[in-house]
Amino acid sequence: MTKRSIFDLFTKSPFGAIQSHMKKAIECAQQLEPLFYAAFAGNEDEIQRITNLINQLENEADQIKNEIRNHLPKSILLSVDRRDLLDLIHTQDSIADSVQETAGLLTLKKLSFPTKLQPEALDLIREILVTCDLAATISNEMDELAESTFGGPEAKKVLVMIDQLDDVETKSDVIGITLARRIFAMEDQMTPVDIMLWHRIFYMAGQVANNAERMGNRVRLLIAQV
Repeated sequence: MTKRSIFDLFTKSPFGAIQSHMKKAIECAQQLEPLFYAAFAGNEDEIQRITNLINQLENEADQIKNEIRNHLPKSILLSVDRRDLLDLIHTQDSIADSVQETAGLLTLKKLSFPTKLQPEALDLIREILVTCDLAATISNEMDELAESTFGGPEAKKVLVMIDQLDDVETKSDVIGITLARRIFAMEDQMTPVDIMLWHRIFYMAGQVANNAERMGNRVRLLIAQV
């Protein structure tokens, strides 16, 4: 994104730029499913290709984040505090960071994953992506929230979305814990190093959902402070 386009987004408010940053973070998260398909297939070339794409998208998200930080006015005539907006951007950025770290872990060594656990693992990844979709939907409401000064019917609608996001994130946690138990139960079929690495990989993937939920709760805080 060019500086000119960032400045254009700041013409009325910073929320257009914040939404653009969130879209890039979610675009990064959307690479998780093909990444794990490649990992389960043992396709190292495809893992590396997707990892390179994730790194590129995360870098683009960082560029947008830095532009927002550099050009967010010290004093904003809005109903929200500048520091709260910066916290929101940081939380959104953590989504892309967690995806990048997940991909990095998958490139550390050649790994295989038990075939019988793959459907459950893919269920976890898809549930994580549902949290990202809900977070993206909440982000898409930021302009309308700002216009309503973070109150009224629009705020109530967004709060319902945030509650839904919390529920889905909890579901992903439950799937993740169950999967972790099943991975540790495979000690007779996997090396200790592989078990610990897979556990770390799925833990970090779970952080994508946690950060999506945190993003929703940052928005909840913005509404509560008005």
